[in-house]
Amino acid sequence: MNILFCIKQFCIALTAIFLITSCNNFVYEDEEDCTVYYRLKFRYDMNLKFADAFAHEVKSVKLYAFDAAGKLVWQGSEQSEVLASKDYVMIIPLTPGNYRLVAWCGLGDEKSFCLPDATSSCTAENLHCRLTCVSGTSDGSSNEAPPPVRSDKDLEPLFHGMMDVELPANDNGGEYTYEMPLTKNTNVFRVVLQHLSGEDINVNDFEFSIEDANGWLAYDNSMLRDLPVDYRPWALYSGEAGVEKGRAVTTVKVAVAELTVNRLFIRDWSKYKKPMLTIRTVNDGKLVVSIPIIDYALMVKGEHYKQMDDQEYLDRADEYNMTFFLDPNKNWISTVIQILSWRVVVNNSDLN
Repeated sequence: MNILFCIKQFCIALTAIFLITSCNNFVYEDEEDCTVYYRLKFRYDMNLKFADAFAHEVKSVKLYAFDAAGKLVWQGSEQSEVLASKDYVMIIPLTPGNYRLVAWCGLGDEKSFCLPDATSSCTAENLHCRLTCVSGTSDGSSNEAPPPVRSDKDLEPLFHGMMDVELPANDNGGEYTYEMPLTKNTNVFRVVLQHLSGEDINVNDFEFSIEDANGWLAYDNSMLRDLPVDYRPWALYSGEAGVEKGRAVTTVKVAVAELTVNRLFIRDWSKYKKPMLTIRTVNDGKLVVSIPIIDYALMVKGEHYKQMDDQEYLDRADEYNMTFFLDPNKNWISTVIQILSWRVVVNNSDLN
């Protein structure tokens, strides 16, 4: 028998054996691999532009996986420029089964927010997030509200995501990709003061504050504890604006304060105090402005988003510009509220 023929027949038989024993007759193009890969992609399009801005806005990710019994079985993290890739996915090295995935994104070095009870033995219910300035707890045993803690930082953008997944088994191996939607919690308020007469204004003559009880967030991004936070400006500066007087345009000074607050919540206002924006004069403490900040934020919702519920609108909007016009006695006369290209003008007299 021809030796070359025998060798050829042996190779054919060997290939057949490989086909039979390789991943249930399935041969991968590059190599034999019967591993199942679970991949998680993140999406942040919960914004008013309805566009995925994950790659542009999210700088760090912490992901926690809990099994059907609620036990933490895996956690992973990622940060830096790798998140800026539009093709970024996180590999989840889990066995097949049912899991709850919870993500807190934007924690970074935890200078703004932290997960105080994120230990190896924690459950999903323990995975709450708090402002780093909030150190106390409220157990409801006292009828008196605790004093507010102060936050005067430009808080790092914070995002939350949660989803339940069923990871399937596959003896042949393969890849399964899931997508987690994120909600942005942090909001920037840019507050502008301007004299109606065009008179110059000094930003250091005023004190700005937003008070809300939203310092603690539960694992599902709900408000966990009623602990008040006194948000103060992280930036104070003077600017200029053009005001038309007849055919001429006059440049006037404005005072600008920027404040960053945690997630805004719609609540039962018969049980909770409304979050308030207040502005006072520094020299004598005169109250210049006092408004329920959520009511004003929702004024810009208007007809365009009337089908959207209020909480979704607050979660999609993350930047609010408010201009308050004052008379010569520093009394508030009217307000302009603007979000993206939408604006509304409110006269103080119309609210009384």
